[in-house]
Amino acid sequence: MMAWAPYEVKQGLKWIYGCLPVPMRYGRSFLYKCRLAEEREHWTAAALAAYQNEQLRFLIDHAYRHVPYYRTLFDRQGIEPASIRNVEDLHRIPPLTKEDLRSHFSDLIALNIQKKDRILLATSGTSGRPLRFYSERRHEAYVDGDAYRWRHFRWGGCTPYDIRATLSAYRIPVKRNGERRLTTYDPIKRLLILSAYDLSRTAIHSYARALEKHQPSFLHGYPSALEALTGFLQAEGIPSPTPVRALFTQSEVLYPWQRTLIENYFGCKIYDWYGMEERVIAAAECEQHSGLHVFSDYCIVETLKDDSPVIGVEGEIVSTRLDNFAMPLIRYRTGDMGVLSTTPCACGRNLPLLRLNGGRDRNFLVGRNGELISITVVDIPHATAHVEQFQFMQQTQGKALLRIVKKNGFSDHDVEQIQQELREKFAGLVDVTVEYTETIERTGRGKLPLLIQRLRLDHLPHGPEEPGR
Repeated sequence: MMAWAPYEVKQGLKWIYGCLPVPMRYGRSFLYKCRLAEEREHWTAAALAAYQNEQLRFLIDHAYRHVPYYRTLFDRQGIEPASIRNVEDLHRIPPLTKEDLRSHFSDLIALNIQKKDRILLATSGTSGRPLRFYSERRHEAYVDGDAYRWRHFRWGGCTPYDIRATLSAYRIPVKRNGERRLTTYDPIKRLLILSAYDLSRTAIHSYARALEKHQPSFLHGYPSALEALTGFLQAEGIPSPTPVRALFTQSEVLYPWQRTLIENYFGCKIYDWYGMEERVIAAAECEQHSGLHVFSDYCIVETLKDDSPVIGVEGEIVSTRLDNFAMPLIRYRTGDMGVLSTTPCACGRNLPLLRLNGGRDRNFLVGRNGELISITVVDIPHATAHVEQFQFMQQTQGKALLRIVKKNGFSDHDVEQIQQELREKFAGLVDVTVEYTETIERTGRGKLPLLIQRLRLDHLPHGPEEPGR
């Protein structure tokens, strides 16, 4: 009985807390930051540039004074911190790669930020090579996202007063009999949580009932998961269970045919979000849907071609977050490609527009009963720090191979941690065989995909393969 009591008790307490007014639930400081973010998006281009340059100068001075990696780099390159006065001066600083972050992890930690004031995070991205990084705890302490994410929600008409639903990487506690829950409701956030791990034709009626019961006006999640949800609902002849006013996508490339499929079913527009686990970039679609607005009060985004900044043509996206002093990542190479536009958006905001070109492939495993499980939810780096690389391959429905390149120090404890992660995420829907190897083969373009999917997926109800694949 005690094994399930904590969940039931927590839910009861959440319902009580959820009755409090929004300013008390979210905190007045959070709402104040949301208000400031809303004001900044309407600043003139000159005001935004002045703000960026001021924040940049402070960041560069901090990095030189307190971060060993940048002190060494600046001294070696002959860069005086005071000479970096504005965005145009940034090109003098060599970009930071993911390999630099791995190799110089300790030297990238700011010495003046106490351990209690920073939080260690990790990601595998789409490359399959784990990355660790620090964020300031103050940025991660909010009840439900930060002011920048809520700026995006507000563009679609969503506020903390509205009921939302999400289809992403939330872990839902199991039932008292050990059975997996497909949905749960968080009354503090007014958020219906739908499992992204259990999407299937047989389970879709449970998802539909939850949506009909709670009537969320907004829905957000991974494009591949929303695509699967839509496909299964359509396959079962179920009309939209709730009148959705806007949809928000994140974490993966949103393909045009996915957008059409999902928007047509729910009868509303998608507002896409572009960010990274490393917290270096934020960009999002507004109501004009003419590109991604770079949140230039949060980060400085460049596109590089042959290592030189370019505008209006495709280049690699490089970004500098302006306020993570625990571990500054200056001119961080994202590995994604895009085009920065000089054309202003019809919405009137002076936040520059970015168009993504490629990167971030849509990937999901297929469970034994046809469940579509977004590979985005599988997070080996959070299970162990002793994995150099990993990659899934699937050739048979309900089965997958996990290849792992071990780091020094890998032990039986790491094996158990990985197995526990796989049990929690797949719950028997996918049988995973683990294989240890010295190297993992890259693609012809030098990438290391997180999933090699050998199955033909066009027979599943999520839609056709992308053109050209």
